[in-house]
Amino acid sequence: MPGPRRFVRDVVDRAYKGRCIALRDAQGAAGILGALQAEIGGDGFMRLQIVDLRASTELLPALNETLATDVRSLAALAVNDNARDTVFLVHLLDGACASDLQTFVRAGRLSLGSGAAVVVAACDRTLDGLGGEHWDAVDAAGLVGPLDGIAFAAAHLTQADSLAIRIKAAVAVEVGTWDLCLTERLLDLPMKLALRPDLCAEQWLEADDQGVAQHLDGWGGEPARHAAWLASNDKGSLTKRVWRGQLGVLFPWIEERRRDVIARHRPFLRATDQTMPEVEMLDWGPISIQLGNSPKGCPKAVQSARTIRNELAHGRPVTWPTISQCLDEFGTWAAART
Repeated sequence: MPGPRRFVRDVVDRAYKGRCIALRDAQGAAGILGALQAEIGGDGFMRLQIVDLRASTELLPALNETLATDVRSLAALAVNDNARDTVFLVHLLDGACASDLQTFVRAGRLSLGSGAAVVVAACDRTLDGLGGEHWDAVDAAGLVGPLDGIAFAAAHLTQADSLAIRIKAAVAVEVGTWDLCLTERLLDLPMKLALRPDLCAEQWLEADDQGVAQHLDGWGGEPARHAAWLASNDKGSLTKRVWRGQLGVLFPWIEERRRDVIARHRPFLRATDQTMPEVEMLDWGPISIQLGNSPKGCPKAVQSARTIRNELAHGRPVTWPTISQCLDEFGTWAAART
């Protein structure tokens, strides 16, 4: 995906230049470090070691275990042959090991220079205490954006392309935002639930969501709450996300159908001072009224389209049965002769 791919490449390039990196606001640090592991391991340019310090605050024992060494100090370990030309991906619980990491990095730089170990450190909380001449602080917030969500949805869905599938994907991307695991669950819901996830949060919420519910990450250049938090604290904003997803796909389709209706039933339509100066500008309300006074009456599809248009225009999402009915009615309408 574009956003994470650029980020991973930037971090790897810095590491290959000998810079140590402290990832700031690295929500989902395990996933970020996993992507870096795949990239660095695939390159084979430097040796790679993974150090998980989430269950420990002792850096030296963890490094000795990782490197299969028995060195008595961080300064000595920093110049050990097993640590040379190595990238250490370190997953921290908090900043408790920051001072020890500084010692390890500083000792390697003073003795080895360009051959010293490189450390990339991240944790799921704010990471403080890592800085100075050997470190770059890299912002890891907002890595996943709307384009990434769209690409993910397109790759995940296996159904044939259709208006309904595009609406489903758009809603999942808007609601899931930066949590692609949630986006995936939303995409896997039945259509009736997937198009109104704000009405069935119990169908897609999981216990693990509580761990990220408090996170505030970037999405499309703006801070965004996790949908699990919205489901409990701000259902109105959750519904607005559903509406945005529906609006971007469904509203243009409704507008195209309006033009089709005008083209077919033009002899029964007229512009008036109370509506619009041209027939082509008539909205669904005047169209339905004028066709209702015509010999054949107003098609059911027009009434359904009017309902959807009015709901979306007033910031309210619609349900799948309403959309499905409109699709079926326009299919029948399009197949009928004038």
